[in-house]
Amino acid sequence: MNFLTLFKSLFAQPTFNAGERVNQLQRGSMLRTDGFVVGQTTRGVLVEWPRAGGGATVVNPAELAVIG
Repeated sequence: MNFLTLFKSLFAQPTFNAGERVNQLQRGSMLRTDGFVVGQTTRGVLVEWPRAGGGATVVNPAELAVIG
């Protein structure tokens, strides 16, 4: 049972809590900074970007890094 849990965790998408601050990275380059997580769905993470011209976008969880 423990091996199965470990195996499943290797392929799980990262999860983010509402209110966490994140940066968006793609291929080692920072695309956007200082975003705030609004929520997470099966389609991705909804992030509000106050410094990148405003607005919110749905981002792939694998492209996000938590600040701090």
